[in-house]
Order: sequence, then structure tokens, then C-alpha cells
Amino acid sequence: MNKNSLLYQLMAMRMNGIMNSVAEQDEDYQASLSAADPYIDQLKALHLPKETRQLIDDCVSAHVAIGSCFGRLAYMQGFSDCRELLLAPAQSGKEVPGHGLL
Repeated sequence: MNKNSLLYQLMAMRMNGIMNSVAEQDEDYQASLSAADPYIDQLKALHLPKETRQLIDDCVSAHVAIGSCFGRLAYMQGFSDCRELLLAPAQSGKEVPGHGLL
């Protein structure tokens, strides 16, 4: 995705501007945060060597980056789908299923 595109800039603005407050209020997100705490405590209790902790951290960080990228792509795809849904009837002059629902 072109990071200079309007869609990418809009996504960045929304993600950086409101997502923290949305996440703070979302019960599922907060439950996920709480669910992670016991695992963190268990890892700390193992007193693993620094190299092992770093390997685990790197692995988790890589998977978080993958999930974050996927979420960003899904957001942009959803936005593109909405755009198509709203503009397609006007561009084609044809009635489409669901036209007028939004």
C-alpha cells in the first residue's frame, strides 16, 4: 500500500488519533489485556536466562507485528469496501443490492 495515499493517511490519522481511547473503553480489549497478565507473571517466575527472555520477546514481537499489519490491512480493506459500496451505484448508474441502506 502506498503510504502517501489518502486512504493510508486517513487510516494513520484514525489509528493514531482515536484508537487509544476506543481501546480503553472496549471490554474485549481490556479482558485480553487482563488475560495476558498471568502469563507474564509465569514467565517472570521461571527466572529464565536473559538470552531466552530476549528470544521469547523477539518471537512475541514478531507475531504482534504480523497481527498489527493484518489489522491495518483489514481496516483499509473495509474502508475501501465501504467506498466501493457508496460510489459504485453512482459510477455505474445501476442499482446494487443494499443501495440506499447506508
